Amino acid sequence: MESDGDASPPPPPAPARACGVGHRASLSLPTSAGGRVCLSCAAALLSSAGDASTLSHHVAHVLASLSLALADPAFLAPLRAAHPRLLSAPLADALAGAAARRDAALASQASDLAADLAAAVGAPAASELIGRIARVLSSGSLVKHLHTLHCLGVLLNTTKDAAAYIGDKLSLFLTLVNDLRLPSDEIRGEILFVLYKLSILNATPWDNVCENGDVDLTAIGRSLLQLSLEVLLKTQNDAVRLNCVALLLTLAKKGPFNILLLSNQSSVKCTEAEHTQTDYMPLNASLVLFAEAVKGSLLSTNLEVQTGTLDLIYHFLSSDASVCALHQTLIDENVADYIFEVLRLSGNNDLLVISSIQVLLCLARSEENFKEKLAVGFSTLLHVVHYVAEIPFHPVQSHVLQLVWICIVNCSGILSLPQEEQIACTLTAILRRNGNSELGMSSETFILVCSILIGILKSPHAHDIEKLPPFIEEASKYAISSALSHEYDSMILIPHSLLLLKEGLIFCLEGSKHNISSKKDLEDKIIETCGTILLHWLQSAVVDGSDEETLVGILQIFQIILSSATDKKPLKFAELLASSSWFSLSFGFMGLFPTDHVKSIVYLVTGSIVDRVLGCDYGETIRDAHIYLPSDPTELMYILGQRSTEDFNLASCQCAILSILYACSFYNGRLAAENQILASVEEYILLNGGNFPYEINSSVMLTLLVHLYAFVRGISDSCSIPHSPEAENTLFHVMTHEKWDLLVIRVHPVAIKWLFQKQELMGPLAFHMLNFCKTFCEDESVMLSNSSQLVDIEMVAELVLSGETIVSFLLVSLLNRVVKEGTEDEVFSVVSAISEIIMISPCSSDQFVSCGIVDSFRGIYCLPYSSRIRTVSSYLIFNILCSASVLTFLQGEEWLPLIVKLLESINSGIDYTSTNQEHKILIAILCSVLHHSANKVLVQPAKAIILNSSLVSLTDVIVHKACAKGPSLFQHNQETSFGEFLILVLLLVFFSLRSLHTILEASIDWQDFLEHSDDVQSFSILGIPCHDLCRLMHFGPPSIKIIASQCLFELLTRISDQRTHLNAELRCYVKYLKSIIAVTEGLVFSEDSRVAGNCGACISVILGWEKFGSQEKVAITESKWLWLIMEEFAVALTAPGLMSKSFTNQQKFAANIAVSLLRLSQVPDWLTSLFDSHMISGILANLSARNVTAEIVNLFSELMARKYLNEEHVVALHNLFQVCRRQVYEEGSNVQMSEQSVKKVVRSTDDMVSLLFGLMLNQCPDSDAVQSEQERLLHAIDLFFQESSGRGQR
Repeated sequence: MESDGDASPPPPPAPARACGVGHRASLSLPTSAGGRVCLSCAAALLSSAGDASTLSHHVAHVLASLSLALADPAFLAPLRAAHPRLLSAPLADALAGAAARRDAALASQASDLAADLAAAVGAPAASELIGRIARVLSSGSLVKHLHTLHCLGVLLNTTKDAAAYIGDKLSLFLTLVNDLRLPSDEIRGEILFVLYKLSILNATPWDNVCENGDVDLTAIGRSLLQLSLEVLLKTQNDAVRLNCVALLLTLAKKGPFNILLLSNQSSVKCTEAEHTQTDYMPLNASLVLFAEAVKGSLLSTNLEVQTGTLDLIYHFLSSDASVCALHQTLIDENVADYIFEVLRLSGNNDLLVISSIQVLLCLARSEENFKEKLAVGFSTLLHVVHYVAEIPFHPVQSHVLQLVWICIVNCSGILSLPQEEQIACTLTAILRRNGNSELGMSSETFILVCSILIGILKSPHAHDIEKLPPFIEEASKYAISSALSHEYDSMILIPHSLLLLKEGLIFCLEGSKHNISSKKDLEDKIIETCGTILLHWLQSAVVDGSDEETLVGILQIFQIILSSATDKKPLKFAELLASSSWFSLSFGFMGLFPTDHVKSIVYLVTGSIVDRVLGCDYGETIRDAHIYLPSDPTELMYILGQRSTEDFNLASCQCAILSILYACSFYNGRLAAENQILASVEEYILLNGGNFPYEINSSVMLTLLVHLYAFVRGISDSCSIPHSPEAENTLFHVMTHEKWDLLVIRVHPVAIKWLFQKQELMGPLAFHMLNFCKTFCEDESVMLSNSSQLVDIEMVAELVLSGETIVSFLLVSLLNRVVKEGTEDEVFSVVSAISEIIMISPCSSDQFVSCGIVDSFRGIYCLPYSSRIRTVSSYLIFNILCSASVLTFLQGEEWLPLIVKLLESINSGIDYTSTNQEHKILIAILCSVLHHSANKVLVQPAKAIILNSSLVSLTDVIVHKACAKGPSLFQHNQETSFGEFLILVLLLVFFSLRSLHTILEASIDWQDFLEHSDDVQSFSILGIPCHDLCRLMHFGPPSIKIIASQCLFELLTRISDQRTHLNAELRCYVKYLKSIIAVTEGLVFSEDSRVAGNCGACISVILGWEKFGSQEKVAITESKWLWLIMEEFAVALTAPGLMSKSFTNQQKFAANIAVSLLRLSQVPDWLTSLFDSHMISGILANLSARNVTAEIVNLFSELMARKYLNEEHVVALHNLFQVCRRQVYEEGSNVQMSEQSVKKVVRSTDDMVSLLFGLMLNQCPDSDAVQSEQERLLHAIDLFFQESSGRGQR
C-alpha cells in the first residue's frame, strides 16, 4: 500500500503497477491525490487485527486510510465496479478482532468504516458485512461486542432488505434476547435497537414460524418481554428507554406476540437452544412489572420516550386481547397518576396530550376503579379541556370531554363549584365559536358538550353556581342554532340541543331562591329562543317534513313554558304562538305525522294555549277530549253540528271545538270558511239548545258559546253572510233564562260590539253591566291593567265612543234604575264606571248627556246619599262640563234644575274651613257652568249662579276674611284648606265677571266695583270690589295674586269699555284710583310673569283714562313708579346685564306701558328725555332678530309716530324687521300644526284648580300658541312698514 502523498494538486494518475509485496496491479486502486491503495495489503492487515502480533496502530492507520479513500471518487469508482465485496470480510474480521482485543477505539473506527463502506458501495458490501457480523454475534456472548452490535444496528437501519442477508436469524435473535441480561446499559441499548430493527424487518421468530422448528416461541416471547421490561425498569438512559419502548411497541403490533402480556397462563418456561434456563413469572407479576417499568419512561424528559411509552400502554389497553387485570393493575400501580403528571408538565404539547388522553380514556373503561384516580387528576384534566376546546376538531377533543362526562356522572360530588363553573364557561366558548351556524366540532363533541352541561344542571349544587345561568343561556342558544343549521347530522344533534334547552328551563323553574335575577334572564332567553328559532323551525317543518322526534321535543318544551313559566310569561308565549298561526300549524303537524303521540302532544299544547288566552280552564276541555278529537279541521266542523245531549264524549269534543274556534278568533285563525263556521255553530245551537251534560260546567260553556256566536255573527254581518233567525232567537232565549257571565272570559271586540248592538239583550246585558261596574269598583287596578283576559273599562269606553252600541244608553238606564231601586254601593259603582269611561274617552261625555245623564244626577242630589256618592257624582258632572262640546249644551234646559239643586247646598251653608272635597267640587262645577255661559250656552243656569244671594254672601265673607288677614294671607296658599277654597271662590268671581259681560251686560254698572263700602255684602251679584282685589294682590300668595290681578284687569277693562260707550265720569276718588295704580305698578316687577302681565295691562287701561277728565290726569301724572318702570325698561333694552332680576321677563308688559304713555295727550317730559336719540340708538344696537317681539315693534311704531326716530333709526329698523320676518317664515314652515288638544278631565281638586287656571289664563303650550305669537309679530311688522311708508310719502 502506497502513501497518498501531500495535499498538493493531484498529478496525473500513475500507471497501474504491482504493490511492494507483489500483489496484482488490478488490486491497487488510485486516489485523486496521485497515490494508490492496495486492497490486498489492506485486507490482509485487517484480517490479522485479532492476532496479538499485529500492532493496533497499523490497523488503525489502514482504517483511517480506507475511510479517506472511500470519500474519494477516483478510489470509489473502481472499487464499486471491480471489487465491491473485497473489503467486507476483512473489515468484519477487523471488527471482531478489535472486540476480542477489547480495543474500543479500534472497534469504533472499524464500525464506522463498515457503515461507510456499506453506504458507499451499496448492497454487495452491505450484504456481506451483515451476514458476517450476524454470524459473529450469533456465535457467543455479546459482552465484548458493543461496537459490533452498533455496526449491525446501523447496517440494518440503512440497508434495504437487510434481514435477507442474515443466515441464521433465530440464533441471532436468541443470542440477542439472552444477552439482555448483561448489566451494561450501552450493550442492552444496542441489543434492543438491533432487536427493534429485526422486528421492523420482520426477522423475528414470529415472522418465520416455519423455519423455527420446535422452538417454543411463547417461551422466547415471555423471556424477551420480561427482560425488556426489566431493562426498561432499571435503566436511566433515555436512549435505552427509547429503543426498548420502540421494540415492545413493534412486537406488540405483531399478532402472536400481542397476547404475551395478557396471556392467562400461570407460568411459562423460557428455553434456549444452547443455553437452557428456566424462569417462572406469574401473570400478575408480569403486569405489575409492566406497570412499574413504564413509570420511569413516563417521567422522562425525552418527548419521544414519553410519547412512545404512552403509545405502548395505549396499544395494550386498546387491544382486542386486553383484559380487566391489565386495567386494574395499571390503576392500582398508580400509572394513571403518572399520566396525569405527564399532562400537567406537558406544556400542552400536542403529541403528549393526544397520547395521554387516549390512555386515560382506555383506563376509564373501568369506571369504578378509575373514578378515584380521575377525581384526583381532574384539576389537571381541566387545563387540557381548555386547551383542546380552543382548537376546532382537535383529535382528542371528544376524548377529553368524555373523561369530563365520566367524572360528572360518577363523581360529581367531588367537583368544586368553581370547577363546574369553569367547565360550563369552556363548553360555552366551544359552542360560541359556532355562532356562524357552522359546526366547528365533531358530532360526538357536540353531544358530549350538551351532555356535560346537562349533567352540571342536574348536579345537587348547580343552583349555587353563580354564573351558571348566563353560561347556559348562551350555550343553549348556540347549540340550538348550530344543530338546526347542520346539514348532515342535524337529526342526531337536535335531540341533544333540545334536551339542553329543556333542562335549562327546568333548572330555572324548579331551583332554589339563589340567583333569582340571572335565572329569570335565562328563562327569558330560553323563551325567546323558543319564540324565534324553534317556532321558525316549526313553521318550516310542515313544508320540509322534519322528523317526528324533534317536533315532539320542541312541543314538550313549549308545554313546560305554557304550564310552569313564571310571571306573565306563559300568557305572552301563548299569545306569540297563537299569533304565529299555531292553530293552522297544529293541524299541519297532525297531518304530517299521523301518530297518536304527535296528536296527543299537539292537543296538549293547544289546550295550554287556550287556557292562557281565554282563561276559565277552557283548555281542560281539549285535554279531556283529545283522544276523540280528529286531526282534520273539516271533521271538527262536522262533529260540532251533531246532537250530543245523550253522548258525553261527543259533548266533550264539541266543547273542545268551541274553545278552539273561539281562541282562533283572536288571531285571525280560520280552520274553515266563515259561512261554514256559522252554519256549524247554528246547527249546534238548534240541535242542542245550549244544554250541556251535567258533568260539564254549563255556565262557563254557555258563556263561551255566546261569545263565539257573537263573534261569528259580527264577522258574517260585515260580509253579508245570511244567518238563521231561529238559532239567534234560541240563543237569546237561553241567554235570558240561563246563567252565564259576561266577565269571566276574554272578549273579542267584534263579539262584544255585536252583543251591545242588540236591543233584545238589554235585560241580561244590564245585569252583566251592573256586575261589571261592581267588579271595577272592587278591583280597579286589575281592570285598568290592559288585561287581555277580561272585559275591561277601556273596552267599554271604546264601545261608548264608537257611537254604534247601546252601552251609553244602557249605563244611563242602569244608573236611573239603581238610583230608584238599588243600593248605595250599586249607585257608587255605576257612577264610578261612567266616570272612568269619561276619563278614558272625554268625548263620550256628549253621548251620556244626550242619553239623559243630567236628570240622573238630579235624582242623586234629591236623595240623601252619602258624601262619597255626592263627591264622585260631582267629579263626574265637572268632567262632563269640561269635556262635552258646546253644541251639547245648546239645548241645556235639564241643567237648570240640577244647578238649582246644587245651589241648595250653598243655601244650607258651607263650612269653608272643612277639608270636605264635596263643596270645593261644587264651586268648580259652578265655575265651569259660568265659563260655558260666556259662549252663550247654559245661560239660565249661569244667571241662577250669579244671582244666588247665598253664594254672593259666601263670597263676600270669604273675601272679607282673607283681606282681614293682612300679610299673614301669604301663608294661605293652595296647600291649606282656606287657601284652596279662596282660590276657588276667586275663580268663581272671575268666571262670573266673564259671564256678566255676556248675559247681563246691559244691567250692570261696572263702576260699582270702584266704590268702597264697609258693608260685608255690598253687591247683589257675584263680584269683588277693586280695592279688595288690590289687597288680595298685595298680600296674597302667588296663585291668589294671579287670579286677583286677572279679575282686576277684567273689571278695569269692562269699566273702560262702559265709560267709552256712555262717556261716563269716574265716580271714585282720586286717592282710590292712586291706590290701585300704586299696587299694580309695584307688581309689574313681580317674578311671576302672569302677575306682571296682568298688572301691566291694568296700568295700560288706567293710562287710557287720561282722556276722560282731570282726576285721571292727576292720578297718572303724580305716579313716580312709571318713571322707574320705564328706566328699568330702557336699561333692559340697552344693557341687559345691568337690569334687575325681577324685571327679566317683564319687557313685553313694560313695552305696552311705554306705548300707553306715548299715547297720552301730554307725554311726560321725563319720558321724552329718556327716549332720546342716543337711547334709541343704544336700544337698536342691542336688538337682534331673535329677541324682537310684537310689543317691541309696536313701541317703535309709536316712537316713529311721535317722531322720536330719525331716518337712520327707521332704516336700521327696516333691515332688522326684514331679517326678523324672514326668520319667522322659515321657522313657521317647520312648526307642525298640532292636533286638536284632548279635552281635559280631572281626578282631584288639584287637577280641577289647574284646569280652571288654564281656562282663566287661556294659555296653551302647543305650537298653536307659537303660531299666534308669530302672527302677532308679523302683523306688527306690517303695520310698522305701512306707517313708515306713509311717513316717507309725507
